[in-house]
Amino acid sequence: MQIMLKNIPMAFPALAEPQAFGDGEPAYGAKFPVKPNGEHQKQIEAAIREVAVEKWGKDADTVLGMLVEDGKVCLTMKVYKSKKTGEPYAGFEGTHYLSARNASTQPTVFDEYGTQLEKKGDIERKAFSGAVVNASLDIWAQDNKWGRRINCTLRGVMTTGEGTNLGGGSAPASASDFGELAKPKADADDLLG
Repeated sequence: MQIMLKNIPMAFPALAEPQAFGDGEPAYGAKFPVKPNGEHQKQIEAAIREVAVEKWGKDADTVLGMLVEDGKVCLTMKVYKSKKTGEPYAGFEGTHYLSARNASTQPTVFDEYGTQLEKKGDIERKAFSGAVVNASLDIWAQDNKWGRRINCTLRGVMTTGEGTNLGGGSAPASASDFGELAKPKADADDLLG
């Protein structure tokens, strides 16, 4: 079931090239902090419920309960914490989180003007950890030889031009950062005179 989460912060993006997290295979993806009982959570939960009923019918509540208990649902109802420190990652304080990945296809990335970004540097500059985005997702139920799960595939994002870098790194400096420190350019008349 395809859904669009509007104006949601994005963290740990792997949009320009696949990355491996933990012991998993490299894949494209991102995590999204979700406010408990907020509109995003309600939208995600409704999609999860709908795909569960579609896949397991009258057994949906039982199966979904087991999957939630076993941590096999893309929406995790706890704070995303560092395994090293036990502290919440920046931007995840007091939130739940949605894990979205795409193992086979690179998600499309658009800037706030609707222009598709294709170069790695452009993608990483605009779709950074902490960027606020509109995220196109596909929530789906898995029931095959690899087990049962509720998964979320990241189809693409559109940046909004807002957000604060959560990765600890900084964006490159711009000319305005140096403002008054720049020397004025000499006019051609001054050089000739």
